[in-house]
Amino acid sequence: MKMNEKCSFTKGQSVKDEKKKMTEKNLMQKLIIFDCDGVLVDSEIIANRIDAELLTQHGYPLTTEECIKRFTGMSDQSVKQMILEESGLEISENFSESAILQAFENELIPLMLPVLHAVSEHNIERCVASNSLKKRIIHALELTKQIQFFKKEHIFTSAQVQRGKPAPDLFLFAADQMGYAPKDCLVIEDSVAGIQAAYEAGMDTIAFLGGGHTSFEWYKERIKIHNVPIAYDSTEIWTMIEGYMK
Repeated sequence: MKMNEKCSFTKGQSVKDEKKKMTEKNLMQKLIIFDCDGVLVDSEIIANRIDAELLTQHGYPLTTEECIKRFTGMSDQSVKQMILEESGLEISENFSESAILQAFENELIPLMLPVLHAVSEHNIERCVASNSLKKRIIHALELTKQIQFFKKEHIFTSAQVQRGKPAPDLFLFAADQMGYAPKDCLVIEDSVAGIQAAYEAGMDTIAFLGGGHTSFEWYKERIKIHNVPIAYDSTEIWTMIEGYMK
């Protein structure tokens, strides 16, 4: 190198620093799509318990476990239609919403705080895509101190598309709104419906089995047959995210 040529590194800068910058640049070219219920917050076990109690009171007897087995990952509209076809019982889409939100106040806990801190520190783009109502998602994230990691316009719901999960519409819509191709998206999901939706959308998926509703062996087996990576806690999730981003 000639004496008058400028070095590509400023004084005190190392090759390691430059590699770190390049790594962070690559991370910013990927999008993580988080489901909410059962991924960001441990809400599925709460919501299914209340749904089971209220449906039983209305003449459609269910246990919490049966409710999880049948309805986890489904949109409220799909659940309503299934119950109507099976029993003739017509319920409103949000029949249990107020009771669930009240229970959240005392019971809801976060599941992804360490991951969200790490994702934020590495400037990785992220959003939420959920079959739940937007007001429930925002309320849940506020209660668990996780709302700070998401812009409200980056919270997408099945109300914005024609079909919720297990159709791919919601994930494709979220990716499009965020400006990413499906191949550059990583979905974090806890349900079969969500995993199927991500697969149909052409996106990579990590199954997260850290929520209370995933403790049943039959639930784990349902997820395992889809042959996607499985994480059981936030530490494992972050390790897998780092591996995906490289």
